[in-house]
Amino acid sequence: MAFSVSTLKTQFATGDGPARPALYRVDINAPSAIATDSSFTGNSNILVKAAAIPASTIAPLTVNYMGRAYKTPGFRTFDVWNVTVINDENMAARQSIIDWMVSISGSLQGNRSTTLGGRTGTSVEGDATVTQLSIDGDDVGSWKMHNLWPTELGEVGLDWSSDAIEEYTVAFAYDYWSQGVTIEETESVVMAKVTEETAGPS
Repeated sequence: MAFSVSTLKTQFATGDGPARPALYRVDINAPSAIATDSSFTGNSNILVKAAAIPASTIAPLTVNYMGRAYKTPGFRTFDVWNVTVINDENMAARQSIIDWMVSISGSLQGNRSTTLGGRTGTSVEGDATVTQLSIDGDDVGSWKMHNLWPTELGEVGLDWSSDAIEEYTVAFAYDYWSQGVTIEETESVVMAKVTEETAGPS
């Protein structure tokens, strides 16, 4: 097969060009039951220097029959969502995550009360949205993670010989994500497509 650069450029032009990983916006919101400063809203979201469009996995279940292994779809699972955060000098953003985690699992000393690790259910869960932007700055697509909470707060490396800006990672667990619209709307669109494909041409 002959290689043609013009074919590649034409394909990119048809799809409005390749997406850029540096063009994105992130909104992380703590639950309302926790202090409002525990959210990465407004200017705090600018500190999220790296994120990801979330993934999902449908694990295959293997059934053995007559010497053959057959695979059937299993449960859908969602891995943790990781972000990299620039450490502001007063560490306000990092303290917000610590406060959120204290509300989930009690104080760092192990104390618990109705305000320290005493909340149950969805009151400790927030949400997050990552939005892909076009080169013109327009929203191309968005992915919202539901029932989200921080499961791991990374260390901040210190080094006398380093002149770099401090940063750390935060891992969030969540139940599921929806794309661009609410999960109910997403499911209805998918089911409509499946019904149309099953029915075939009219």
